[in-house]
Amino acid sequence: MVRRSAIGSPLSVAEVCEGISEALRQSFGTEVWVRGSISGLNRSANGHVYFSLVDPDEAGGQPSAVLDVALFAKTKYQVNAILKRTNAVRMEDGIEVSIAGRIEHYARTGRVQLIMTMIDPNYTLGKLAANREATLRRLDELGLLHRNRLVPLPVLPIRIALVTSAGSAADADFTDELGRTGIGFAVQRFDARVQGPEAPGSLERAIIAAAAAEVDLVAVVRGGGAKTDLAAFDDLAVATAIANCTRPVVVGVGHDIDRSIADEVAAISQKTPTAAAGWIIQRVAEFDRRVDVASDRLVRAAGDQLESSRRRVSHARQRLAASARAALTGAERRADRAGHSLASATQRALTSAAHRLDRNDLRVAALDPVSVMARGWTITRDAGGRVLHSVHQVEPGTTLWTETADGSVVSTVDGTIPAPEDVS
Repeated sequence: MVRRSAIGSPLSVAEVCEGISEALRQSFGTEVWVRGSISGLNRSANGHVYFSLVDPDEAGGQPSAVLDVALFAKTKYQVNAILKRTNAVRMEDGIEVSIAGRIEHYARTGRVQLIMTMIDPNYTLGKLAANREATLRRLDELGLLHRNRLVPLPVLPIRIALVTSAGSAADADFTDELGRTGIGFAVQRFDARVQGPEAPGSLERAIIAAAAAEVDLVAVVRGGGAKTDLAAFDDLAVATAIANCTRPVVVGVGHDIDRSIADEVAAISQKTPTAAAGWIIQRVAEFDRRVDVASDRLVRAAGDQLESSRRRVSHARQRLAASARAALTGAERRADRAGHSLASATQRALTSAAHRLDRNDLRVAALDPVSVMARGWTITRDAGGRVLHSVHQVEPGTTLWTETADGSVVSTVDGTIPAPEDVS
């Protein structure tokens, strides 16, 4: 029991420190459970772990209350054994924990700190689950939960924006898987922190920058780890950046069972970085397969069309030959008939012409002046040789020549006697 002090009998510093320690033991006992967010975690070379515990809403800012925590090496193995049984919780900055220990006042430095002896991983997992459900509800309220899935998937994803920690195992797994194909993938890297309190902001900025690049899709990848290691992929800001990405997002985070919120909002979710690269490769292979199938169909269609054209040409040639032969035969028959008709018509025409000639000969013979004059007719002409047809063509004294069958008679006109019908 620390004695009371008076002005004449002040307490020593050691006595005050002992009083503080006694008061802490009386207030908190030998063990106390404390909840809060880890901040400033430091793993020393001698195996000890030091960090501060702050209220969750003050993590990363300027907290109004800070409790220093020390986890000594000999106790750390017990704590790690508890964490390994769940394989889900890893002590990192920003992680909410519930830990047990004793409150001690370290007299040499005047510090009050919690000497950690135990951890409740179920508390952390419960907080993570509660935060996850709250974030999913918020995304759903904002209409972001399925937005990225509505972005059309690229037919040929060759240009890829890779969001990850540059130079990490996840980076190597992803790019090596693409490189083994021999396909000319063009990968643009966007470096981001993927673990710790700075990871959400870093991932958000990298995803937004990747979406603005000239790429076919965005791949967000990270290697495996405890649930607490992957806490950044359950962050609302990261999920919002993925949901609002104008490119389809492929998430490949190394987890075996649980899905992160990033998996829920991304267009495509794969288990690992290698699997994410494999999905992209399969997409390209599917494009190649469709091209091959289309090429085969085109070749077959062209061959079928060519064969059909050949058959049509052959049939047309046969029909043309048959038609030509039929036309020639018909023409020959028509020519024969025309020849016969022409011969008959010619014969008939010749016979008719002969008859007409005979009749003409008879008519000519009948009209021949010699024959006519032999029957007693004469032809009278004036001195100019004009044949007289009328008495009005001559006057008295005109010399006339009258031809008879056996000669001519020369006479002089004494007068004319018109026909009776001409007398007026």
